[in-house]
Amino acid sequence: MIKLKTLSIIALSAVVIFSCNKDEQVVSPTISNEALTTVQLKLVNVADASDAPTAQWEQLLDNNGNPKPVDVSLANLKLKANATYTASLVLLDKTQDPVFNVSAEIKERSNYHLFFYQSLPTSHALVIPNNYPADPNDLYPEPIPTPIPSGNDLNLAVTITDHDSNPQQYPIGLESKFVTGAASSGWLRIVLRHQPNVKDGTFAPGSTDLDVGFNVSIQ
Repeated sequence: MIKLKTLSIIALSAVVIFSCNKDEQVVSPTISNEALTTVQLKLVNVADASDAPTAQWEQLLDNNGNPKPVDVSLANLKLKANATYTASLVLLDKTQDPVFNVSAEIKERSNYHLFFYQSLPTSHALVIPNNYPADPNDLYPEPIPTPIPSGNDLNLAVTITDHDSNPQQYPIGLESKFVTGAASSGWLRIVLRHQPNVKDGTFAPGSTDLDVGFNVSIQ
């Protein structure tokens, strides 16, 4: 499941639409909309370059432009325990030919975009708010179950390593560092917030462009 909040009036069902103006000074989106069909996580173990896990979340469109079911068959991230990985996030629009790299556009307009990473389960305060069951519609994206089953924490800490050109140099989230602890399993939720002229390094301002999930196994 994908969530889309007030991003585009032409959004179809659950498909994610990404729309931004090429001029960062203008808030209202005016360029053509790109569909965020594919989200790829690419990691490399800093101590062992041969350990390079990848995972992919995808929702394509049919010939009529309607969203197909979410494909989470490749949304599985297997990491080694007590390891550090560099991580890159790649967002693609496969409705275009050739395939369009949406993450490059996000980087160009990084001053009003910010990714958030949430390891689940967690005994700590949520980085990404969730109001279920108070709000029955506030469901986690596939493949993350709602509600989160009780269990031990997923021992994964994510630190964003890239920053925008704001005077405060706020994080972006296309590049990050994953640090694992002891063996555990759970899920990773990734949300992209669209925050034109209100970005302050926190989740609250703006609206959600993207909300996806991955299975995570630390061994």
